[in-house]
Amino acid sequence: MKENEYSFEVKNLIPYIEYCGNNGYELVSSNKQQRIIYRHPNSTMARVTIIEKNGKAIKELEFKESVLSTSVLHERKESLPINFDDEKAIKSMLDFLGYKRDNTLIRTRVVFKKGRVKLELDDYEFPRKAFIVAVEGTKEQAEKVYNEIRFLEN
Repeated sequence: MKENEYSFEVKNLIPYIEYCGNNGYELVSSNKQQRIIYRHPNSTMARVTIIEKNGKAIKELEFKESVLSTSVLHERKESLPINFDDEKAIKSMLDFLGYKRDNTLIRTRVVFKKGRVKLELDDYEFPRKAFIVAVEGTKEQAEKVYNEIRFLEN
């Protein structure tokens, strides 16, 4: 599946949360996450995400193209996530497929949705404090919303 995502760093998430509230976006989720990134020489990555939800840890594995870009718009293929319980088996499979552990991210992700557009608001704690806004949808839909929100901090 192909993903169209505008992703950019901001100084504060509050204007984006207010935008969602004022423009009919529905809060889909708010979860603390730990994401472990594995890289492969073929320019793909595997992501193991541990999501804290209602006192439980949900573990997911997904794959994504990891082509580096300086553009705000990222167009990449990605797989749907697979839920799993056996971490040892997942690590064994990633090793077998040639993926090497790269880094770990810790964040709180808040997701809003309106129609087919998702806004993901990330508050990163590790490896450094950062706030990231991502807009996902069809290229046209994501671009429209990105153009509406890109100057909210100014």
